[in-house]
Amino acid sequence: MQLELQKLVIQTKSVEFMPFHLSLSTFLMSTSFFLYGLLNDDPFIYTPNGIGTILAIVQLILYFYYENKSRADASAEPLVVSYT
Repeated sequence: MQLELQKLVIQTKSVEFMPFHLSLSTFLMSTSFFLYGLLNDDPFIYTPNGIGTILAIVQLILYFYYENKSRADASAEPLVVSYT
């Protein structure tokens, strides 16, 4: 799911389909379970959550990169022009 979402953000160059709070919560949950697995020395917990943490970091980087680009593009010209 995360990889498809990241691909969509890169293709559209917009973070419209990727809410920030969802990306942040994914990062926080993956990180907390990764640390829990490390502290309990359980590879069945820390391995998938370590991968999830890496993907969530990439997702947050994409969000901040394309958020700035989409803001610059949106402020350049309006979608609807009113001639009244």
